[in-house]
Amino acid sequence: MHGGKRTVVAALAGAALVALAPSPADAADAWSDPYPGVRRLHRTLTNQNLNVLVVDLCAPGVSVRATASGERQRTVASFGALVGAQAAVNGDFFSYTDYSTNGPSRSGGAGWGGADHGYVAPVQFGPNQVALPPHEGTGGVEAWAREVVSGHPTLLVGGQRRDNNGDSLCTARHPRTALGFSAARDKLYLMVVDGRATGRAGMTCDEMIAQFTGLGVTDAVNLDGGGSSTMWLAGAGVINYPSDGNPRVVANHLAIRATGSGGAPNCPAPTYAASAPATDAPTEMTSGEEEVVWMEARNDGNVVWDIDRTRVGTQDPQDRSSAFFKDGNWLSPSRPSGADHSTYGPGTVGRFTWVMVAPEVEVSTRFDERFQLVQEGVTWFGPATTMSILVHPRSGPTPPDDDAGTDPGTEPGDGDAGVDPADGNPGGGCRASDERNASGWGLLGVGFAACWLWFARSRRRSSAR
Repeated sequence: MHGGKRTVVAALAGAALVALAPSPADAADAWSDPYPGVRRLHRTLTNQNLNVLVVDLCAPGVSVRATASGERQRTVASFGALVGAQAAVNGDFFSYTDYSTNGPSRSGGAGWGGADHGYVAPVQFGPNQVALPPHEGTGGVEAWAREVVSGHPTLLVGGQRRDNNGDSLCTARHPRTALGFSAARDKLYLMVVDGRATGRAGMTCDEMIAQFTGLGVTDAVNLDGGGSSTMWLAGAGVINYPSDGNPRVVANHLAIRATGSGGAPNCPAPTYAASAPATDAPTEMTSGEEEVVWMEARNDGNVVWDIDRTRVGTQDPQDRSSAFFKDGNWLSPSRPSGADHSTYGPGTVGRFTWVMVAPEVEVSTRFDERFQLVQEGVTWFGPATTMSILVHPRSGPTPPDDDAGTDPGTEPGDGDAGVDPADGNPGGGCRASDERNASGWGLLGVGFAACWLWFARSRRRSSAR
């Protein structure tokens, strides 16, 4: 299998190679727009030459085309011209015996090539969705996938670098072809790095990761490299320097059609999703009291949350008027807050902050305030979360309506400075004075101290995270 051997190398050697990684900041960049929805970056470094295509999967007329079984064993240029594409690169690792691929291949929904296994990542394109699972997965190709190429190893997952420094395929510099996606999956990145020549050193996997990360890629995989690495553009021909001197015949390819009009079949449908909600709110408040609270959640969809339309809304029932609303503090009685910052992109954690004003109550009352994220005019999404708050009247705490019995801390003889239930203040609490103590300043001071101690205890709060 071409390029498929894996061996373990010393970690120290891997670290040394990473230290040699060229910095994107030192690059000389030339951007162009060869086709509608396709941008080209030609980046030259001191000892590197690379080309990147940034493909807008949602631009009119943009679609992806992979190799069918009967179209294998062609150069990249031959395949691109065959299918009427505007751009093409080489695909998976393959066998020179029968030009079968290491991992799954598919075109028009018809599959061929190898099976999914623990060292292959199938890149999948289908109606309004794409997928790039990590190479450890063995779940196979999704039923919806129409066009598939595979590669290994995984380079980035959710913006996090994968450590492949125990893999000799990654630790040596080679010509490389790699593929990546933006967090929203609406941008496809195709990168070809030249190598094995003066001024064209090739890259390690870590160096590829650095390039992708600098471009905003969050998920990426290495494809076949070496002499196979080729990028072709209609009207321009092969635009990189294949290390064999001439473009190599390969098993499969990935082509881009960018006609400027028509549908965009691989543009991901907008998805709104959130997870890991966390809140910070008091557990007790006094009527009229104001408290700053917040809610956080991770953006697991493919749409950017924005300050104007992504908001927190009330639930159970939906869009109810909250008892903690105060005009001027909230957007409306059912909308406490929008996003704190202008945008929160896919994969980031968004925060929503607002002020809650405790309602007026005559007896201590518990409120279970339930909130959920809402994209105004589109959908509610993510798990709902509850802020459970016990609100006390201004004159002091009294038992909640649903709480029977007397606070054990105010029972006569328990050593606590409570108020005798016989004086008309059941359930403990305290008052600033008592007729029986009006002539005794010492007793009055004790009474005030007891009241303060009780009030301090009642103000304890915790955070639900």
